[in-house]
Amino acid sequence: MKWKILIFLLILTLITAGCTEKNQESGNSKIAQGLEGTQSTQETSSSEAGVPIDSVVFSRTGALITLENEENISQVKIFSANNSTKSINIEKTEKQVFTAFDWKPEVQYQFEVITSDGKTSSLKVYAPEKPALKEEYSIKLEDVTPGSIGKTTENVEGMIKFSPDSKYLAIGTQGGALKLIELATGEKVWEKQLVKGIADARISDIEFSEDGKHLIVGEDSPDAFIHCFDLNGNDIWKFGAGQDLGSDLDHMPAMKKIKLDSKGNIYVAASRACGYIGEKYKYLAMVYSFDPEGKMRWKFPESELMDSGVTWIDTTPDGKYSVFGTNSFTNADKWKEGTVHALDGNTGKEDWNYSIPPLEPFFDYTAIWYSTQITPDGKDIITMTSDGRAFLFNNSRIMETGTPKIEWQENISTPIVVSGVPIYGSANYAYIVNNTLIFSIGSTFSKDKNNDVPIEHPNGNSLFAYDSDGNLLWKWRVDGYAGECALNDRYLVVPIAQNLVTEDRNVHGVYVFDVSKSGGSNSKLVQIYNTKGITVAADISPDGKYIAALEAPARLDDGTVLGEYKVHVLT
Repeated sequence: MKWKILIFLLILTLITAGCTEKNQESGNSKIAQGLEGTQSTQETSSSEAGVPIDSVVFSRTGALITLENEENISQVKIFSANNSTKSINIEKTEKQVFTAFDWKPEVQYQFEVITSDGKTSSLKVYAPEKPALKEEYSIKLEDVTPGSIGKTTENVEGMIKFSPDSKYLAIGTQGGALKLIELATGEKVWEKQLVKGIADARISDIEFSEDGKHLIVGEDSPDAFIHCFDLNGNDIWKFGAGQDLGSDLDHMPAMKKIKLDSKGNIYVAASRACGYIGEKYKYLAMVYSFDPEGKMRWKFPESELMDSGVTWIDTTPDGKYSVFGTNSFTNADKWKEGTVHALDGNTGKEDWNYSIPPLEPFFDYTAIWYSTQITPDGKDIITMTSDGRAFLFNNSRIMETGTPKIEWQENISTPIVVSGVPIYGSANYAYIVNNTLIFSIGSTFSKDKNNDVPIEHPNGNSLFAYDSDGNLLWKWRVDGYAGECALNDRYLVVPIAQNLVTEDRNVHGVYVFDVSKSGGSNSKLVQIYNTKGITVAADISPDGKYIAALEAPARLDDGTVLGEYKVHVLT
């Protein structure tokens, strides 16, 4: 009797499986019919009829299509179930092409590829929930001595910047080399060694002019030159801040931050850390503005040097306003550290300033390092103090009333006491993406430098996003040290280096946020690309197609070196 029951169950299983198979075929057929409905009377072949499509990789702004064989693609057609059709003629035929289109997650698309000899292939694929990051190629840089992974101050550094037309990538290295790379091929257009044979001298900042015809480059060197190059590598003009700030090999000046307005005018913060003189830490600083031909428009202060540091500057696109903050590790004598300065961008005259008081009893000084930013319309100014406080000033209201005041303040990563040790999350950078104000918190430090950090600050190594009224929109734990981020009107790209407390080596890389998406940080985090070494810089091309990540090697306590010094070009 038992064997009869077993036979019956086996027959029932086979019947059920067959019904399931038919249902799946029916479902697939309906999807195919929906896609074919969008093709009208056009006939499409299967992949076997032409050259098979090897892969379709969805990125932020489209899809990368690769054929299996060395055939050249001349045209791509994209069909979707929502009755949309896109036809793209390829100017430069090759076996791999990028097709820009606005795809939707989890929607099925049919890609039809026509090769230069008329062969046709097609492939149906579902778009992923989130886009992928694919390495196109990497660019190996010079040999460097890795810093200790236990000290962010020893990190190997570098700068990367895309041109406005997304055709070139400029790279500035720790060793003072400047390279211009053609993005489409990865080939070097030219290379120059700007700083030679000087320890700790490097490229400090890079910016392209808005028309993409000139490259503005700053040095951390005895001369602290700012250079203007054309795209052929010709040095058009240069100016050295060392003549104003002074210099020696142990305390070199630097063109710390460069900004340009839409007219091509240049604004630069130059600073020199002179070290401790007695009990005070000494800085010298000046802010300059040049026209596109290199003629100095103004300098601030006009007839003296500031005795506090300036490591950041921002300006409105029309050049109407320029803003910066001052810093030091001790109290300055005249030019108060922790002060926001707002200047007339055309004349360099100061509109107003505001000195943020120290956060007592933990600190007796205030420092603003890399964070003073102004909205493109000139209305609001945001900044952060290194003790973990974020501030917003209404520039328009101050200009109307003549009275500087803080519009709102948020204590994000200010000191807390753990096991008797005051710890705080070091405030690093502030950004403005459309109407979102983003503050980046770095590593956890102890106010008492004689004590180790017992735990990570709850808000250390994090991003916090607010609206202009001070309401928290979202936050994200970055799990590592976030360097200077790259951004356009939609994306925020975060380079992540080491975590000094958790020592998790798996967090290094670039993290891409789509700020336009609704919801919290999990929905906004759309891509991650991990690197073996620490990631110390990143940029995103203006068209959103490319991301560059600068990886640097770091030395573990046992002498093992993680990673290499190279640039990853990703799509």
